[in-house]
Amino acid sequence: MKSLPYRSGLAAMLLAVTFLPGMTSAQEDLDPKLKDVAFMVSRFLQEEHFAKHPINESVSREWIENYMETLDYNHLYFLQGDYDEFIEKYGSSLGQKTIEYRDISPAFEIFNRFKERFESRVTWTKARLNQPFTFESNETYSTDRQEANWPADASDADQLWERRLKYELLQSQFSKDSEDDGELPEMKASDFRLSDEVIQIVHDRHMRRAKYIRETDSEDIVETYLSSLATVYDPHSLYLSQKSYEDFFISMNQKLFGIGAVLSSEDGYCTIKEVIKGGPADISDQIHINDKITGVAQGNGELTDIIDMKLRDAVRLIRGKKGTVVRLEIIPADQNSSTRKEISIVRDEIKLSQQKAQAKVIEQPLGDDHSMKLGIIKLPSFYGDIGPRKINFFGKKERGTSTTDDVAILLEKLNEKQIDGLVLDLRSNGGGLLDEAIRLAGLFIDNGPVVQIKDSKGHRRVFEDENSGSLYDGPLIVLTNKLSASASEIVAGALQNYGRAVVIGDSSTHGKGTVQTVTEVGRFLAPLGTKSPSVGAVKLTIQKFYLPNGDSTQKRGVIPDIQLPSPNEYLEIGEGTLPHALPWDQIAPAEFTKVDQDLNQVVTQLSRESQQRIAASEAFKSLNEDIANLRERLEHKQVSLNAGTRIDEILADQNRRKKLETLVDSFEETSPEILTIEFDEKLDIVEKVEKYVATAENSEDEQNTEEDTTIRDYARDLHLKETLNILKDLILLEKGNVNALAENRTAMQSL
Repeated sequence: MKSLPYRSGLAAMLLAVTFLPGMTSAQEDLDPKLKDVAFMVSRFLQEEHFAKHPINESVSREWIENYMETLDYNHLYFLQGDYDEFIEKYGSSLGQKTIEYRDISPAFEIFNRFKERFESRVTWTKARLNQPFTFESNETYSTDRQEANWPADASDADQLWERRLKYELLQSQFSKDSEDDGELPEMKASDFRLSDEVIQIVHDRHMRRAKYIRETDSEDIVETYLSSLATVYDPHSLYLSQKSYEDFFISMNQKLFGIGAVLSSEDGYCTIKEVIKGGPADISDQIHINDKITGVAQGNGELTDIIDMKLRDAVRLIRGKKGTVVRLEIIPADQNSSTRKEISIVRDEIKLSQQKAQAKVIEQPLGDDHSMKLGIIKLPSFYGDIGPRKINFFGKKERGTSTTDDVAILLEKLNEKQIDGLVLDLRSNGGGLLDEAIRLAGLFIDNGPVVQIKDSKGHRRVFEDENSGSLYDGPLIVLTNKLSASASEIVAGALQNYGRAVVIGDSSTHGKGTVQTVTEVGRFLAPLGTKSPSVGAVKLTIQKFYLPNGDSTQKRGVIPDIQLPSPNEYLEIGEGTLPHALPWDQIAPAEFTKVDQDLNQVVTQLSRESQQRIAASEAFKSLNEDIANLRERLEHKQVSLNAGTRIDEILADQNRRKKLETLVDSFEETSPEILTIEFDEKLDIVEKVEKYVATAENSEDEQNTEEDTTIRDYARDLHLKETLNILKDLILLEKGNVNALAENRTAMQSL
């Protein structure tokens, strides 16, 4: 386990624990270890975090607000007077209380006020659910109240909760009315009925949350309190209680049998934050980033509603033995909030072969007598073996699992196929090992700096590709999106800095340009020679990444040379959407030499050609309609409480999706033949060719199988298809064949 650097500062903290003043009488009944943990975490944040902020009045006020919003994320329970009272009482003193006196009584005082408001609201809710509801008014409910004020008083809260309950009841009723495919059948406002079963579902949900609140213990309260302080510094710093720390290790264990997804709790929903490549969720292609899980069932059992359930408990329902089936009810991230669909996933291990890089070759005709071979390398993460390579029976070092080694093998295969250009697909690649990012970039440049790192003391370090020469020097495009993060951004940004590649994608990459370390707090609380207490760990941001030209990747990410239309622009994805994200900045550039070619003029022409194709594309027109609809819904964040209006909105959304799906499905028939080069379970390289086969009425042999999804996936991937169009243009321009662009415009639309 990593520990924080600069041990002289930590030694000072150890001494400080011994000489602190005694406890305040207000918290004598609390576990002394929790007070020591609070002291230590506060000192870590002040002295070791990249930002180097003291816990002053400004931080104290944000800490209180953060803590209250963590408890009451949608401003539904606390009253405005509660907030004003705690700000006035503790707004200038939390840092002093925690560090000088190890006083964490405000955590419990604020939580107890929340619990009091919560219990009052539970009583009100139970009574209100026993009365009739109507859904014919023009009222609306805001689904995101994080920027709203807390209710002014109890009467204001009653009016808010009247709308809140109507919203929940409509959501649950439409979910129940939806068919097996998750779609609402054609219906009119007069068809809408609120069932007793749905009222009971909403009632049980609130009673279950009340149970969780009542069972919250001191360890949970302190974890929430200290993490609320940590996230004032940046969104990736937090305190993990011992229970959470143990769960953290379980989630990092690749032998865990589950669905292969990283989950977080957001606004009471269990939300998908990452889909692990090679895991059951990834292979099923049924779950995506920002989808919300609302229910869980084991096999053929009944669904358990997990809205407002503790994340730890929800995760335990989703985990299970290998080979068992878990059913999930989800709200897709890019669809109407009333849309529910149920999916089934077989729990399994993460498949190593699915985690590894994969290559494809697509051959396209160019004129009457020529063709063009376009290569694609899809990279799911920056993986690699940590530690020395194993030695086999014959005394030879075995080749481990390494991103760069695998991509090098694939590039050699693509070079043998004599590809004319290459797309490096880093979409949804969340990063991984830094040294693999540096080595990978080196496959495409001669040598030189790839990334710079600066710590909180201003110390700067440059990491270089020290190997002369490159493995591939032809036309290159890097394809990214809002989920391309960390190591992906380093590679994309470095190749863009060198002028080695054209970067294409969303308006920016994720913007994760910081480095964290995790340290067990107990190590610094135990006297020398004694066993460390198990009191959890602190995760701190300690460094930032910078590109060779000195630009940070933090918050702003890597800006593409050519942007493609994407719904990601309006989903809450990216570092910039996170509260307290560290800012973008610059440092001095490292010394590096750009490649000879100047891509600026080329990019202008490539972008112009792409825009013309997109404007003429029926598929992109349909996609843009969906994007506009999503944008309007997310920007207004108001949901109608009129049943008829909601039905019309849901059915319109469904029709738009069907229209796009029908259009994209037709592309399968015109899809080119695709050669796939990949690693099998034994890590041997294998090749297979797939092509579209029309479904024959009496011949099962000629039908596409569920396993052969390459053609189907390619037909639906508008962004990859347009990227290949741009690559084809780039190849023609680099060959000086400008006139061929206009001649091939029509042909390229079939890609």
